[in-house]
Amino acid sequence: MIRIAKTNEKPASLTTTKAYDGEDVKRQLFADQLSKCYLCERVVSTDFQIEHLKSWQNFPELRTEWRNLLLSCNYCNQKKGCRFDNIINPLESNVEDIIEQRIDYVSKRATFESKDRTSEVEATIRLLDKIFNGESKLRKLKEEKFYEEVESILNRFIQKINAYKYSPSQTAENAIREELTMDKELLGFKYWIIKDEPILNAVFANDIIWNK
Repeated sequence: MIRIAKTNEKPASLTTTKAYDGEDVKRQLFADQLSKCYLCERVVSTDFQIEHLKSWQNFPELRTEWRNLLLSCNYCNQKKGCRFDNIINPLESNVEDIIEQRIDYVSKRATFESKDRTSEVEATIRLLDKIFNGESKLRKLKEEKFYEEVESILNRFIQKINAYKYSPSQTAENAIREELTMDKELLGFKYWIIKDEPILNAVFANDIIWNK
């Protein structure tokens, strides 16, 4: 999960109808978020929903508020529901700096840590843990498939990291930079892979800034 940018001009349907999921809303969110779910950062196609940062069940007055609408995948939206209304607002905060996001390959779990212990940060960590690790010690099939997809994406990135470390070259360097462009998946995890290694951080520090 990282910070995201969003156009300030709200889609016309939000002012002319009572619907929050008009076609213009969907198209603008896809454009603003580069087709990625704001929670898990995977690219979505047909498996998307218009998500309310603060749920419409608990905040009906924000049901059609443009700044409250975000693009998410079905999987993450079901995990969040109306139980996490106080998470970090990714339109206002650098989530990728506040929360350390890593994969523990030994335990096969995602880990989320932060020195900031505000209620918003703790709620975000609980939600991300629920999304990436499931809701019990044993993952359900859908949760297993989700984690396997995440691990596969990050393994391909690590292979490029290892290729660069083994044989540094401009080509290998460019291959890593290509994985760090804003349209790529799982940037929160990729950023921390870079940050955890001083040599990599020295080379790619300017590539792990959300609004680069």
